[in-house]
Amino acid sequence: MKSTKKLLALMLGSVFAVSALAACTPDDGPDDGPSDNPGTGSAAAVYQICYDNVGGGYVDEAHTSVALENITLVEAYNAEGRRVSDISTIATYEEGVVRGVSAGTLIYEDVNENLGRIEIVPAYVTDPGDAFYYSGTASDFNEGSYNTVLGHTHDPSLIEVTDSTGLPIYYIFSTGWADRTNDGTISTYGNAIHVSYDGMKTWEYIGRTFDYETRDEDFINTRSGAWLYREGVDSTTTGELSTAAGDNEYSEDSASWWAPDIVAKADGSGYWLYTCVVDGSGDHSGIVADPARPNYRYARACILLYESDSLEPGSFKPVLDENGDPAVLMQSTILRGESVRDVNGIDPQIIYDTEGNMYMAYGSFGSGNYMIELDPETGLRKDGMGWQSHADIRNWVENDIQALYRGDDVEGAHEEDGKSIGWTHSYYGTNLSKANMEAPVLARHDNVTIMDEDENILEEDKTYYYTMHSYDGLADNYQMWGGRSESVWGVYKSTTGGIVYNAGYDLDTGIGSGANEGNKYMGAFTWHSKSEGNNELDIILPGHNDLFTTSAGTSVAAYITRQDGNTGSFVTQIHQYYLNSYGEIVINPNRYAGESSRAVSAEELFAYTDGGKFKMVVMTNNRDTTSGFNSVNASRDVTLEQSADDPNSGAIYDGPTTASTQIGTWKMYGNGYIKFTFTETLKGSDNRDSGETVYYGVVRNAWLGDQYKSGFTITCLGQTEGNTRSMSMFMNNYSTLDGEGLVAE
Repeated sequence: MKSTKKLLALMLGSVFAVSALAACTPDDGPDDGPSDNPGTGSAAAVYQICYDNVGGGYVDEAHTSVALENITLVEAYNAEGRRVSDISTIATYEEGVVRGVSAGTLIYEDVNENLGRIEIVPAYVTDPGDAFYYSGTASDFNEGSYNTVLGHTHDPSLIEVTDSTGLPIYYIFSTGWADRTNDGTISTYGNAIHVSYDGMKTWEYIGRTFDYETRDEDFINTRSGAWLYREGVDSTTTGELSTAAGDNEYSEDSASWWAPDIVAKADGSGYWLYTCVVDGSGDHSGIVADPARPNYRYARACILLYESDSLEPGSFKPVLDENGDPAVLMQSTILRGESVRDVNGIDPQIIYDTEGNMYMAYGSFGSGNYMIELDPETGLRKDGMGWQSHADIRNWVENDIQALYRGDDVEGAHEEDGKSIGWTHSYYGTNLSKANMEAPVLARHDNVTIMDEDENILEEDKTYYYTMHSYDGLADNYQMWGGRSESVWGVYKSTTGGIVYNAGYDLDTGIGSGANEGNKYMGAFTWHSKSEGNNELDIILPGHNDLFTTSAGTSVAAYITRQDGNTGSFVTQIHQYYLNSYGEIVINPNRYAGESSRAVSAEELFAYTDGGKFKMVVMTNNRDTTSGFNSVNASRDVTLEQSADDPNSGAIYDGPTTASTQIGTWKMYGNGYIKFTFTETLKGSDNRDSGETVYYGVVRNAWLGDQYKSGFTITCLGQTEGNTRSMSMFMNNYSTLDGEGLVAE
């Protein structure tokens, strides 16, 4: 790790635990901190404001200043993180108001001698620099320390800390497979770690979570190693590893560390790493637990808890249970050929509710995703359950869980769905979702205001929980779906009340099942007519994401996307997300380049849009890729026209000019909110039907990936009455912004 960037681990849970709503976010937007990183301690708040780097007069003072009485400006750093001697070059402080001047960060002290931070960003995002861009070569998908674009990074989990100066540092923990890294000083294995010192624009790979020198005592010769490779029907018997024809031999060296979640300990004393380890067996291989049943092979996995005082590679050690074994939260032993009816002990995700109660969601395919309650003091299961036997788990699966699929009455099932959502099992917890999905992710947003397009306040100060799941196979038809609930336990529903459920799609036609429900937040797509020399990746099989809110109030979704036509090559991307006026998540289709989340007016939008022309992407309930894993869904040109009577509303035309066919209307309101109403259900590529006539979204500044320049994006989610699923829709404007830093060099 860079010597100038050594983190202060114990500062975590102080600065960002008391995050304030960034001054660049809508006044009626969410006011919340990272719901998976509660932290404790006293510190002054963190803010984000803008400075107008274009000078067009459209940026409101509410976005360029913040009122803070009785503070002392301690230090200032420029956009490169270098300390500057003249604080006024970054911001001014007069009569209790801080105003942004240029990009950088202020550290201030309040009357209680607590330190806080003010981030100043350009109102119009500027070129993020060469290291942000893809090269268009195979090196984009490699993991090495030279790679700055998160190549070969799968199943991300984000966390924020501060360094000794008070500046933020961001980490991503991700799947590490069975790989090992030697940096010359330490050999590490486990989950991969990346770090960003520039606000999540570029990243550096720094190693893995566990010290290979202590692998035997930490894993192989423990109960967790025994569970995966040696244990039979119970802890007193021995199973036998069995490799099926066509599969590779596997052993303890095959242990693969997947999909972690990294969180701060609730008391601020360090970090918990929730990780899942799988046995690495081939698709038809596994352990024979009972010699009397030699043809019954089982694939095994478990979710374990590790801890560290820092985020340094190799520093994490297993948390031990009362018996001195590595503490386990969930186990699975899945009969080959029966996985669709099982519960998979992988993909942990942590969330806290408003009372500080702690929960873990998990699961992959089979009977859906589940959630259990944890003890925030120990990080372990609140019910105290630990290691279970193979026999007990198979009994629960073959009786309780499979009752779902037989259609038996299940006590506690949610009455709207009948048999599957909301029922609770003593070991597996509460069922959150149904069927063909994995990687549950949860986020909480507080103080949410619900507003309609006439600016009527429908609800205020609401707390909502949001879930996302990856529908379908990761190398098949990965898509990001989910829903919202007022309870952390669910039931999670779409904008129009559909329960999160995936029945898949027709293998021949690619048409999604009519039974699919939820909000489709992201699917595969490509921008047409990219700028010359543009290497921006198409979005291919997006999924297994994290949802994270920084201490300054910026919310991002980190998710995997793959190389067009090659599912084996992948990267993780960071995209900002917002809440529309109905409090629903909408995702920026462009990569995060450090832009603010400030509201944009109709006047500003049209001032910097060429002839009102946009590129539009329409999500549909279908497979988004071809059999060769190329994007089916492409953008097309549409034109927005302002009404002569009301410049905040107008018509939308299906083509590059207003001479094209009118297909609907639009209206902007509130803090950069927008509503679209279409005369017929909106169609995507190949005339695929979205089923939507009404969308609600936001208009925001963005670094446009298709054009390599600063501009504006519109991101929406359908809310059409009578639907049980809601489709997203995106637009990038044809930006006319020009000048220093506004166009890639």
